[in-house]
Amino acid sequence: MHILKNKNLKYIFLMIIFFSISLGLWNNFRLLWLEENGFTTSEIGKLMSLASFFGCISILFISLKVDMNKIKRMVEWTLVIKLLSQLVLFFGYSYLPLKVIAILFIFDVASYSVGFLGIYPLITRIEKNENIYSYRKLTQYIFQDVGVLVGGILIGNSIGNFVFSYNNFLLISIFSLCIALAFLVAVKLDEGRCLKTVGFRDFFEILKHDKIQVFYFIYSIVGNTSYYCALGMQMLILTNVLDYTVQDATFFFLIMGIIADIFGIIALKKLTPKNDYITIFLKLGFRMIGYTVAFIFPTNKLILFAIMIALFTSTAYENRTDGIYFNRFDTDYQLVASNIRNLINKLGETLGFFLAGFLFPFGVSWIFGVAAVVGFIQLGVGWYLVYLRLQMDR
Repeated sequence: MHILKNKNLKYIFLMIIFFSISLGLWNNFRLLWLEENGFTTSEIGKLMSLASFFGCISILFISLKVDMNKIKRMVEWTLVIKLLSQLVLFFGYSYLPLKVIAILFIFDVASYSVGFLGIYPLITRIEKNENIYSYRKLTQYIFQDVGVLVGGILIGNSIGNFVFSYNNFLLISIFSLCIALAFLVAVKLDEGRCLKTVGFRDFFEILKHDKIQVFYFIYSIVGNTSYYCALGMQMLILTNVLDYTVQDATFFFLIMGIIADIFGIIALKKLTPKNDYITIFLKLGFRMIGYTVAFIFPTNKLILFAIMIALFTSTAYENRTDGIYFNRFDTDYQLVASNIRNLINKLGETLGFFLAGFLFPFGVSWIFGVAAVVGFIQLGVGWYLVYLRLQMDR
């Protein structure tokens, strides 16, 4: 495999692997961890929304202070901040006030947002193409599922007096983060190759003349709003509404994650239609149909079916729905483009979590109804993007 032949790419992908294991393990249980430590469902929704918004502010700050020549150091520092936040949460959760726990949790979520935004721009300093964009995303998804698997196997079990609880999963997450940071430090970039410093003003000058990118950013914020409205509280939906045990819910998400990863790989290699209108519908159209059915007929089976469709399509076709637009920028512009894109994504995520937390007390059907309305807008924008690209290629 080409990635294994390049030492820096290999180290970056190993970093992604251990970072993703940490995320899969911790993210799967963090809402239940908050609930166990005194937060209500409504408070959790608001806290996730606030954490996502703080991630937006962090991305904006990074965008003003960091350029492509400092990208590796920026990712390293975000991993360090995430690591320190989790260490304090692990050792102090039993006696810290809820407000302090909330602040640390916000730092944990925000640092993840900033950290992952720098990974692909870091990769583009070595190599850039649509397939490696998808390989990076698939690696993240696959090993997040490994983290979920570890949690699903260990939850409730013990080794001697050591019981695998939500808080001990946080400890395992910390160890995995340490390994990820070590691999990142091992990456050695060509320091003699200085890239052009690109600011927001330079980037927006490009956007003035690039209608495709403007609509791609609209597509991104609308899509994240829909997705996180529907699935931002997915663990609480399964455990509190559908009466799954924590272990059963974990294995459900694990199995669906594995299936989605396999489909994502097959779709990348064998099942990507030549017609991108069809590709967009395969990723988004069936998802919106599932949301709509769950809204109109909110039975447990149809709610579960809507979640399954969304998860199944989550990793597929990103080379055609995201990578093809992201790689339109020159390497010099990759970091600022990544910052803007992730800022927009986090705004959508913030709104999605807010909607999920606000609608949860009114019933899950309303969550899927609102997600469907917003999602159909994303589908329309996605088709319009294909139209714009085809017009430009003529």
